[in-house]
Amino acid sequence: MTIKAITTDFWDTIAFYPFTEEIFDERVDHAYGIFRKYDITFETAKMLMKSIYEHFENIWHNHNRTPTTPEMFRRIEDVVGYRFSKNDFSELVEFNEKLIPEKYFHVSSATAEAIRHLSGKFKIVIISDTGFEPGREIRNTLDRAGLLKFFHYCVFSDETGYSKPDERAFRLASEKTGCRPEEMIHIGDRENKDISGARASGMKTLLFTGFRNDDKKDTTADFTAENWQEVIELIDKVKDNAL
Repeated sequence: MTIKAITTDFWDTIAFYPFTEEIFDERVDHAYGIFRKYDITFETAKMLMKSIYEHFENIWHNHNRTPTTPEMFRRIEDVVGYRFSKNDFSELVEFNEKLIPEKYFHVSSATAEAIRHLSGKFKIVIISDTGFEPGREIRNTLDRAGLLKFFHYCVFSDETGYSKPDERAFRLASEKTGCRPEEMIHIGDRENKDISGARASGMKTLLFTGFRNDDKKDTTADFTAENWQEVIELIDKVKDNAL
């Protein structure tokens, strides 16, 4: 087997996704600053924000799609029964799209060096399901960090309209690299999204456990790695047919 291209998840694989109560509270505080102009109480604002978190999880896990941020705030408008002003709606969307990429995004120096190293040997494609943060903001963040240039292409669910494990995401990466699935290996942290989708597409799979190890004991992945140095070592062995 010859590996010619790598696909990789983004959140909790390249960068940690800070899914914390503090960030939820930050979103609520910002939303309330706007909602109160419409006589929405703080407790109702908190309930509304929680409801779109739950809506997102339901669609993501049960329909293999990720609602966009504008779509989620339109859902809030449907619940309250009226539309926010254009400026207020735009502010809600922009704040939530940019919060994590601009304030909490971090890629370790070891990860960045691994990406640079691997890009010299393989075409690398990001296949990422997006949350509040659209692909546009992830690209902007990677560009500011000097890393976007190392990726051959990016497949973001808010742009394609489908999310992992939908095989179309992996087929699109295959098409963009000009490589057959069996010439590719996918790296990701979720068994039911990354590993199952990539395996069904015919790719080799590597479960990354450096940020999230919930699936480590029950994975069907071909390989596992706790950090990007291990990723490099494993891929080099696979490339050289040593595994």
